[in-house]
Amino acid sequence: MKSIIAFITLITLTTTTWAQYRNDNSGNNGFPSPYQEYVTFNIAARYGVVFPLGGTKGYIDNVSPTNFALEGEWLFPKRFAIGIKTGYQYNKQRLDRQVYEYGDQSISAVQTRTLSVIPAMVSLSYYFADNAAALRPYVQFAGGGAYVDYTNYFGTLADQSNGFKGAIAPAIGVKYYGKREQGLGAEIQAQYQNIFFNYDLLKNSAPSLMLSAGISYRFY
Repeated sequence: MKSIIAFITLITLTTTTWAQYRNDNSGNNGFPSPYQEYVTFNIAARYGVVFPLGGTKGYIDNVSPTNFALEGEWLFPKRFAIGIKTGYQYNKQRLDRQVYEYGDQSISAVQTRTLSVIPAMVSLSYYFADNAAALRPYVQFAGGGAYVDYTNYFGTLADQSNGFKGAIAPAIGVKYYGKREQGLGAEIQAQYQNIFFNYDLLKNSAPSLMLSAGISYRFY
């Protein structure tokens, strides 16, 4: 429920800031901006919290505070952008000591469930404001894959599965630069990510919702 409320809040914020852009940030100074004439560039780094969903929540139901995202984009004059994105996501949950059947033996151990993800995706974005604007709401779809490491510790013993799996990640967000054509700005994003990974306690797939904030820098 908290993740849904946070997602709705971000949509509301994006809508509000877009309305503000329409009122306060239309037009330019009469001279063509390089951002509107040529292919330009944007890089971003964000810190985020991840809310597990679906099969992921069946394995680890803790909110993860250990996540960051890196992204680079080629910005085209028609408000479209093509990019690449990666990062690191990690979550862990420790259970009380219990007796477990492990292979052909019974062991008494503290179970520690961990999940690490390193995404590697290509993104396509559409911005609702030109490339030089101070405020740039956007929608994005990313696809590719992710390296997943599932390790479930039973004391010093470990049940592990890892590999590179297919993944998709639609997102919405907004970038704010303070004024037109300024390079350094801030960004917030809400991203739904689904990794097609299925092993033992993590059933069917590994979906999650990541809310992130950080810095964005555009240049030409």
